Amino acid sequence: MNIGCRIKKIAFLGNGHCSKIIFDNPVHIVHGASNTGKSLLIEAIDYMFGAEKLKPVLPESKNYKQVVMQVTLNGEEFTIFREWPSIKFEIYNGHIDTKIDSDFYGYFKHGQATNNVANISDFYLKGIRGAKVLSNLHGEKSSLTIRLLSRIILSSEEKIISTASPIVVGDRTEDTTNKNVFKFLLTGVDDSEIKLIVRKKEFTSENKGQKEALSYVIDSFKLDLIFPEENGDSLHERDKKLTISIDGLLEKIGYSQEALSEVVSEKKIISCELMDTSNRIDVIKVNLANFKTLNSIYSCDIDRLNSQEEAAFLLSVGHSGQCDFCGETPKTVCNQLTNVKNLAQASLAEIEKIKSKKSELELTTHDLEKQLNILIAQHETLKKKLEHLDVETERRVPDLISEDSSLATLRKEKSSVQQDLCVHEKINAFNKRLQEIELTPVPKPYKSKDFYPEDESISDFCSIYSKILSEIKFPGEHKVDFDFKTFDVIIDDVPRHLNGKGVRAILHSVFKVALLMHCRSKGLYHPGIVILDSPLVTYRDPLNSKLGKLSTDEKELAQTKISYHFLNFLYKIRDQGQFIIVENIDIPTSFKDSIGIDTFYGKNATVGQRKGLL
Repeated sequence: MNIGCRIKKIAFLGNGHCSKIIFDNPVHIVHGASNTGKSLLIEAIDYMFGAEKLKPVLPESKNYKQVVMQVTLNGEEFTIFREWPSIKFEIYNGHIDTKIDSDFYGYFKHGQATNNVANISDFYLKGIRGAKVLSNLHGEKSSLTIRLLSRIILSSEEKIISTASPIVVGDRTEDTTNKNVFKFLLTGVDDSEIKLIVRKKEFTSENKGQKEALSYVIDSFKLDLIFPEENGDSLHERDKKLTISIDGLLEKIGYSQEALSEVVSEKKIISCELMDTSNRIDVIKVNLANFKTLNSIYSCDIDRLNSQEEAAFLLSVGHSGQCDFCGETPKTVCNQLTNVKNLAQASLAEIEKIKSKKSELELTTHDLEKQLNILIAQHETLKKKLEHLDVETERRVPDLISEDSSLATLRKEKSSVQQDLCVHEKINAFNKRLQEIELTPVPKPYKSKDFYPEDESISDFCSIYSKILSEIKFPGEHKVDFDFKTFDVIIDDVPRHLNGKGVRAILHSVFKVALLMHCRSKGLYHPGIVILDSPLVTYRDPLNSKLGKLSTDEKELAQTKISYHFLNFLYKIRDQGQFIIVENIDIPTSFKDSIGIDTFYGKNATVGQRKGLL
């Protein structure tokens, strides 16, 4: 459980003087005569909880310049030093009497935090930083601070007898904030998620600004129109007609492209055939040239072989093979004559072969010449066809170019129309938004009941309040209801504020104690400390007290032992928090050994008795 804050000691230092009170018991009472510094004690504790100023009212105050408070915060011990006056808090680790640099924890300040120095709330509220509470019914929020929680912690004598709710005491402009602090403690749920509602003046100004901005945007869009004289309906009709025209032209272009494609395809085929024919013609011409050369070679070979055969014949004619001198026939001569004869025969045989080949060559040449003539004729035919297709292509291309140009023109016009349609669509959307803004009513602020604590939490709180009344023997049936109009309790059908001062004071005190007990029972955050100034004023001296005579209900209460029962009850629940009570009345002697007591005797103090706070 988060035990919150406990005060261990508060001390006043200055000019060699030191005055202190040690709170060594969860329930501690400071009582005594008037003008002894009891109220200053309450104000000094508030000062150390972040109050802006501490106004010294006692003559002895001039001897003191600094307040020191030792606290235990969520189980950790700290000592807080603050000059008197000053916005600076100097905090050290541990409960110390002398500042040691090694124990320094950090500086904090009153008011707006700086880049390097946090507000004192950041120290006290480490466990719930960032919690937000509503400041007003427009949903504006402020951070939960120790100053807001000080209304839960501290109850001055003026506030404790006030007819105002124990939770909304203070400046009425802060009532909403105080109520929502109470709701936060009661439920554990802050107001971070509440949406902000714009105020009427801001709404009107914002509304006007939005309308001017939208009107400017609409006028800007109108300047972008290509056909400003045409409205949306006219443009839609024009767009439809353009679509039909474009579709028709696309179909026509399709036919034209298809026809041209056929011509181009045929032209490609004929070009290939023409090229093939040309290649074949070239090949035949080359072959004929080669054949002509070969034929010449054959003719030359025949002439040479004829000459060779005639020479051999002449050599052998009239030659007997005998020697003219001796008449004998040499063997060598016979061999040579045989060779000449064989050569003549071989030449004749070779001549016949060549003539056969020459004859075949002439037939082949004749066939090739016929093929060449046919191919030349085909080449001319193909050439004429290609020329015709070129003419046809040139005839069709301008028509297609014209159709493409018309299509581009139509498409450009359609694009412009569609652009204007898009602009008109934006203009219509902004006009709609402009009308919506003009028709939007001024938002109404939330109602107070929108932020009332849930019934279950209020019921639990009232139940605890009733049990406390029973425990302290408060007169009546202890029926407790909650009045959301006053944010206060109704006891036995009587609103708290209708009671006398003393009854209001004890009921205010019970309210603060019940809130602490509720938070503890639910495991919710609570500062963990309740400081009450004069909760038992019912027992005042009606002749000497500044509060005057007792009212009827106060007299009835004064006849009870409620002071004893109230203090006894606080002692019973001492494990739930710290209770510091400042009172003028005498304390029952039965408590002297169970609760902490400091007595200020004032001017009547004797030796060993404390005169006052300072």
